[in-house]
Amino acid sequence: MRAVPEAALQQHLKELRVYGYTRIEQFLDTAEVQRLKALVTRSYEATRQLQYAGRPNRDAADQVVYNLQNKDKYFIDILDDPFISRVLMTMLNDPYYRFLPSDVPNYILSYYNARSSGERLDLHIDSVIPAPGERTWAMQIAFVLDDQTPENGCTVVVPGSHLSGAYTDRSLQKLEPIRAQAGDLVMWDSRLWHGTTANASGRPRWALIATFVMWWVKQTMQITRSLPDAMYQTLTDRQKALLGFCAIPPVDETQRINTKCGYDALLPSVEDYHRCQTAPSAVED
Repeated sequence: MRAVPEAALQQHLKELRVYGYTRIEQFLDTAEVQRLKALVTRSYEATRQLQYAGRPNRDAADQVVYNLQNKDKYFIDILDDPFISRVLMTMLNDPYYRFLPSDVPNYILSYYNARSSGERLDLHIDSVIPAPGERTWAMQIAFVLDDQTPENGCTVVVPGSHLSGAYTDRSLQKLEPIRAQAGDLVMWDSRLWHGTTANASGRPRWALIATFVMWWVKQTMQITRSLPDAMYQTLTDRQKALLGFCAIPPVDETQRINTKCGYDALLPSVEDYHRCQTAPSAVED
């Protein structure tokens, strides 16, 4: 992933605050795009026959790989990029977290999928509820693996709608398409009204989409329970915290008295969390 100069980083942060989204051109080089597409294709072929409880009946062209963090460590490594971390720390870090250094992420991953668009996706927000103001509690990033156009299911947005404090108006006709090329990175405030056009191209249009939230927001998937232990053993403490292992609520006061904790409270294996073994005590907030 290419380095982004400080001046450009500040401009992207400004666009996020004003418009609710930003696009970083050619963030991934061709080799990285090809590597990620190969991993996605392999994961999709391995899971395409699975039945998902509660999954809506969507067009056959709408292809999804769920829980990328469980599929290959490279999917986790790309989330820990310095530029991405800088942006998300600015938007989502809790300055009063205390149990982790102030210069590392304390936000967590909520949801991580690969998706190839099929039918049109209506305008929606992924913050669950709308709220005006500068602060958000959820952000999304998309690694674009195929060129995105209105003809093949690109993302569409209503610029500035993240500040409206309102739910989406799906009758709105004037939408801004985000045209992007393979290798681009798109980031947006989850309060932003967004959706997709229909993919009428007959070809896949893959992107990796990760949703991040402040540490106190409940994850969409139970990432800390489903992560394979073999994967857990390969992660740095920082990556374990990114997946939510420093924000698991304690069983009771004999384990901890704070929902959040530091690297010192990480357990040796995923199985240890399932057993609810007592971790080293964290300092009271």
